[in-house]
This record gives sequence, structure tokens and C-alpha cells, in this order.
Amino acid sequence: MLSFAHHHAAASLHCASAIPLSVLDSSTSVGWTSLLLNHQEGIGSVETFETHPTDDLSLTVVVVGRHEVQELLDGRWRSAIFQPGITCLTPPGETARVRLLAKSPTERFRSLHVYLPASLVAGVADEYRRVGQVVGTARVAACRDEVLAGQAGALLAAMRAGAPDLYAASAAHWMTTHILSQQSEWRHIADDPRLTAIITDRRLARVIEYMSCHLDEPLTLQELAREAGISVHHFGRRFRERTGMGPAAYLTELRMERARLYLTTTDLPVAEIALRCGYPRPSAFSTAFLRQTGTTPTTLRADSPLSRACGLNSGLRRTGPAAETAP
Repeated sequence: MLSFAHHHAAASLHCASAIPLSVLDSSTSVGWTSLLLNHQEGIGSVETFETHPTDDLSLTVVVVGRHEVQELLDGRWRSAIFQPGITCLTPPGETARVRLLAKSPTERFRSLHVYLPASLVAGVADEYRRVGQVVGTARVAACRDEVLAGQAGALLAAMRAGAPDLYAASAAHWMTTHILSQQSEWRHIADDPRLTAIITDRRLARVIEYMSCHLDEPLTLQELAREAGISVHHFGRRFRERTGMGPAAYLTELRMERARLYLTTTDLPVAEIALRCGYPRPSAFSTAFLRQTGTTPTTLRADSPLSRACGLNSGLRRTGPAAETAP
């Protein structure tokens, strides 16, 4: 779901100012906060410089010119030719040591620098990822992405036209989703070293979704904490703060709700319903159901509208022949 409450980090302004290129346009001039966009120009070669870290995801798009970009990676200078349509991506928290080489001292080149808020990236990643996984972004030195470059160009045009921050927020959400779908690394959430001590609304929804999809399995706190992206140490307490009950009690409630649905709308055997709700032994299921609802599975089924309707229909079938033979 689209949210307009995301703001680029103050550190992104510092990061942008460290790039030794002239600023032609900046989203700060139109009051945008949902992302930071700078349109910058260089002439000739640029000596080695280093960017500053920011929690935001930074994107560079070449719009004019052709020049060689050299970046120091793992102790070696690696080069790529930058020309219109080429994009490069720097993950949150990382820096880059770069130098720009031009064929002549008068050659001009221009680029767009977009900083996408960390909170937006995290939110879209949680929406986009599959259950049980987390998404992260990798450094992309240079690649051609005409769609992303086109969106960045549209952003520049909208900024020059004085478009409101609503436009920037919508574009930021789309660009983030596109980047994560095209340039991301999928990995299991257990591999994420940055487990937080809070459960956001979206992560809470993911945990409940995970529970609902695995009611027939013996879920553990470790599994649920991993799905929430929070340490086991904090998970139980934070979950209780958000829902008013512990994870085990909440899971039992979900299982009993599912059991009531099966009992009142299907003719599945009680033993099968028990298995589908995570109870290998029907006796354990009946005990838990009685404790949770105050009645037994068989009693609830007998009192259900479906059961009464079936009983009425069977009664009509029994009385039908007698009615035909009555004088």
C-alpha cells in the first residue's frame, strides 16, 4: 500500500554535496521530501573523490555525455563507460571512491542522482518479498535500464514544472519496487544480521500470515521471530505488546477459528480437522477446543446450521415414502 510518510535522510544531502559536480537542479528547491533528486554537471575529468554514507538507497542515471568512471573496489580500480541510459546503484550505508575521466578537458556530462528513503525501501521490500524471505540490494556498478532512466528523466521534468511532493512519493515507490524486482538479492530472512527489536505493522501482518499458512505445522518461536525479522529474545514480548496475547495463545486462537470453520461448514472427520489445525492426536485437539471454546468439536458440529439442515433433509427423505402410502 502506497504511503507518503517517507522522507529522505539528512545524510543524503551531505552525500550529494560531496560529489564535485555543479548542481543544475535540486528537489530541495521545490520542497520535495519523499526523495532527493539532484541534476548535476561536470566538465572534463574529475579527480578522485569519496561519497559519504547514507541510509538511503542512491541511484545515479547518466543523461548527457560519455565518460569513463573508475571505482576502487577491493583494492583495484575498475572502470565502466557511462553514457545516456546507464544507471548505477549504491546500497544503503556504503560509500564509493570514484574518479571520472573525459576524452577532452571541455567535454560535458550530466547525471541525475536520486536518493530513495530507507524507510520506503524497507517497507516495499517487506511487501514485495515472499513469505520466509527478506530482500536486499546489491551494488550495481553500471547497467542499462532504459525504464528506470526514463522515470528519472520524468522526475526531473516534473520537478522543473513544480509538481507537488505527491508526485515524488508515487515515483519513489515505483522506482523502489522496480529496483528491488530487477536488481535485488533474495535470501532467507535468517541471513539478515540487522534484526531489530521492534515489530512494525507490516511485519506483524507477515507473522500472522505465516501462522495462518502453517496451522498444520508445529511452529516454533524461532521460526516466527525469523519471519518477523526480530530476535527471539525480543519477539515474545513485542508480539504481546502488539496483539495483547503471546505468540502461542495467538496461534491457538487462529487454529481454533479454523477448526470452527471446518466443523460448521464441512463434513470432514474430526480427526482430519485436528490434523489440519496442527493436532496429530484428536484427543489433544478436543481438549484444546473445549478449553478454548467451552464446548466439544462434536457438540459444535451437531448444533451448526449445516448439521441441522442435513438432519432436516434426511428427515424429509425418511417421511416421504410414508406419506405416499398413507390412505
